[in-house]
Amino acid sequence: MYALLPTDRPIQGIEIGLWEGGNAVRLLTKFPNLHLTGIDPFEGYDDWHGHIPADSMHQREGITMRALDPFADRFTHIKRYSDAALELLPDGAFDFVYIDGDHSHKWASHDITNYWTKVKSGGVLCGHDRSLSGVAQALVDFGHEFTPTEEPQGDSWYIVKP
Repeated sequence: MYALLPTDRPIQGIEIGLWEGGNAVRLLTKFPNLHLTGIDPFEGYDDWHGHIPADSMHQREGITMRALDPFADRFTHIKRYSDAALELLPDGAFDFVYIDGDHSHKWASHDITNYWTKVKSGGVLCGHDRSLSGVAQALVDFGHEFTPTEEPQGDSWYIVKP
């Protein structure tokens, strides 16, 4: 996926689901020309491996914000669920959207479908955990062929928007 992102001009990206900020830090370090918008409400939820309590997510928020502090001039956090953040983001404006939020079929489908409109022509819709059943089925349902990749982290996938 890295080879698909331009390095000769400023780029705009979105990451849905920040967890502890590791992937965001990796992207911002790899691409000094990147401004990244991270979307995560840091609230408790039920995911593929069970319930993640609110207090655990609040701790992760602190870890994430400390990890991203060195990139404060190139990182914006939207503390909302992905569906509520849609209205804040222009269509066709982003070089990539990386989806790693709720891995259930319902929400993976929602994010893949709705954030496709945010990616500019020639940009990349991508995400993590392609082998989880909810994500795998959402990719099939979306109907665009995806490419498996290990960038920026293992078990990822991407689709280039025509």
